[in-house]
Amino acid sequence: MVVGASPAQRLWPALARTEQREEPLEGLDRIAAGLQGRFIRRRVNERERQFATGILQVSEAMRDFTEAQFDERVLAIRERAHRVARLDPEALREAMALGVEAIRRTIGLRLYPEQVLGALVLHRGEVAEMATGEGKTVTAILPAALAGWTGQGVHVATVNDYLAKRDAALCEPAYARLGLRVAVLQEGMKRGERRRAYDADVTYGADKHFIFDFLRDRLEAPLAPSVVSSVLDEVTHADERSAWTGLVVQRGLHSAIIDEADSVLIDEAATPAIIALPAPDGMGVDTMDHFAAGLGLARELEETRHYIADARAHRVSLTRAGRERLAEMAADPVRCLPPFWAGPRRREELVVQALNALVLHRRDDDYIVRKDAQGKHEVVIVDRSTGRVLEGRQWQLGLHQAVEVKEGIEPSERRHTAARVSYQRYFARYRKLAGMTGTGWEVAPELWRTYGLRVVRVPTHRPIARIERPDRVFAKEEEKFKAVADTVRRAHQKGQPVLVGTRAVRDSEHVAQLLAEHGLVCKVLNARHEAEEAAIIERAGAAGAITVATSMAGRGTDIKLDDAARRAGGLFVLAVERHHERRVDRQLFGRSGRQGDVGEAAALVALDDEMLVRYGLPPLRWLAKVCPPALRVPLTRLLVRQSQHAATRRWMLMREEAGKIDAWVDLAFHQQSR
Repeated sequence: MVVGASPAQRLWPALARTEQREEPLEGLDRIAAGLQGRFIRRRVNERERQFATGILQVSEAMRDFTEAQFDERVLAIRERAHRVARLDPEALREAMALGVEAIRRTIGLRLYPEQVLGALVLHRGEVAEMATGEGKTVTAILPAALAGWTGQGVHVATVNDYLAKRDAALCEPAYARLGLRVAVLQEGMKRGERRRAYDADVTYGADKHFIFDFLRDRLEAPLAPSVVSSVLDEVTHADERSAWTGLVVQRGLHSAIIDEADSVLIDEAATPAIIALPAPDGMGVDTMDHFAAGLGLARELEETRHYIADARAHRVSLTRAGRERLAEMAADPVRCLPPFWAGPRRREELVVQALNALVLHRRDDDYIVRKDAQGKHEVVIVDRSTGRVLEGRQWQLGLHQAVEVKEGIEPSERRHTAARVSYQRYFARYRKLAGMTGTGWEVAPELWRTYGLRVVRVPTHRPIARIERPDRVFAKEEEKFKAVADTVRRAHQKGQPVLVGTRAVRDSEHVAQLLAEHGLVCKVLNARHEAEEAAIIERAGAAGAITVATSMAGRGTDIKLDDAARRAGGLFVLAVERHHERRVDRQLFGRSGRQGDVGEAAALVALDDEMLVRYGLPPLRWLAKVCPPALRVPLTRLLVRQSQHAATRRWMLMREEAGKIDAWVDLAFHQQSR
């Protein structure tokens, strides 16, 4: 970024690029792309290992450089940044070696060959699957620095503000030694501060900041901004603040590296990012009353007779008897609906949303209720896959307001969508996209089909010493939870630190209560305690520590063992149930046994677990219940795999639907829509 550049000059590189709008894949094309993603995922090969070893050898030769000699070499390689970007082997080897040496001189870490391999994968614009504890944060310095040398900026996105700030602070000395400026996006920053952060060579931030800044910029910019329009704005406006080029904060989407790529690109992609503004006067009639009226009618309907709730498809539909009963109730003058909702189609739509809120959306599972900054209660969506809250997100078409009324909270203000974009459409806009994660192998077909990203599995630096126990199967959930307390007590008596993984907020709190009844003190980490996330996880490796956490809470922070914990057998990870996707189980188990540490992992499964009831085949569940104990475990393992496959497919279809809506909206207009 040229210091003192005008707003128009600042945006020229981004505006000069013509954006291509493509139709979403359908039919055989979609199937072929998915299969291609499965077949092109791969492991690191021997040639790449040798190249990484060569980089480390060159970096060893740089250890004797004086500071002046090192600075001179950095300036020389920056001038050849275009060759590095084209993957010129000689320039790339020297550039990577400079980064390795800069990290050693400033942070004091000597990179392993596996970390250099991961950096090469990222530089090629692929997804590096690196196990927990393998040093992904430092690995990202190398490709981010190479992208930063181009002068167009690189965005390093992660899952929350704490991790972004921590990673930026850790890596900044190395970037500064390579002549690069680093900035970090945080909640509450003013427009000018955000603008300066994007002008840095490397910008760290939570994914939500990048995507919502993009949407806010779209509200300020013309529908189809161009270099010509930006020049005209600069020429015709005496006060540059009145021109849109002086209002937008981002300067283009050139390069991005996504930490926890499967969480950001896959899990969060089911819900589009939306900026909603207050509805104009007259758009919502009887806004405050109709949600309560709809819920009142919905509570009088009987499941199966009046409506069918399909938990697998997450959908409610009225039966003929239900529509007739609804018409009878609506005709009653005592319980009359507001005039706007009195018609058959509108009242059915209202009651179906009310049934969705009542039947399918469960507190402490799909959402939590908490107090906002003003002390008022609010409904906040919880991501089922990650256990994290989705800040600033709302369900659409009145569903969010229906849930609020269900919880006795005043419905939030009627709003209309001013700008929206799916995660798929947003991240596809980057010229160069890469990611790193501990669990990308299973979603390789979707990453390829949606983002054109290949998954490459990077080997661990040390062999994994974790012992994974066979699943223990129980007929009833109550029996399973009794076994949880016994299992945790035995591990605690040995001095092992224990991490109990649950799927839902309610389960984590239930387990904590059970442990307390047995005299076991634990720390709870779920969507209610995100502010304490890093501190809780950092203490979770102490001997005898007990931590109860939702599925991937604490992701991105290593659980480091003390010496007493290692002698006791390492971290014991206990999954209270299997998760909707196998990679989430793998992520949870992967918290034990980092960097060759000892550790154990096990899962307890009940045949009436929510996932098995919702997605399991009824005949297979019945067979697992009635079969002899010797056959129950293998049959349950088959049932878990089948249920996870069904659940994974459902969430995948939801993500694809979100991406399709944005794609077809864009294609429906001659110009870009907001």
